[in-house]
Amino acid sequence: MEVLFKCLQQGKRYYSVRLNGQELFVGTSDECERYMQLHEQKVAQEQLEHARTPRSRPFTIRTYRQVRTA
Repeated sequence: MEVLFKCLQQGKRYYSVRLNGQELFVGTSDECERYMQLHEQKVAQEQLEHARTPRSRPFTIRTYRQVRTA
């Protein structure tokens, strides 16, 4: 990931966070740092979920019936 200067608007400097040439986020430098931290955490969590072994049995599907009173 790389942070590049995007523009200067109303006295604020805006930067863009890019990954493989694709723009992921635009904000101030502090916002970009926060975005990159969150992005890394989410990617790490997703990789851990994929590394876990799948459940030995499928999830049970619960069905509920509505009781009719006349």
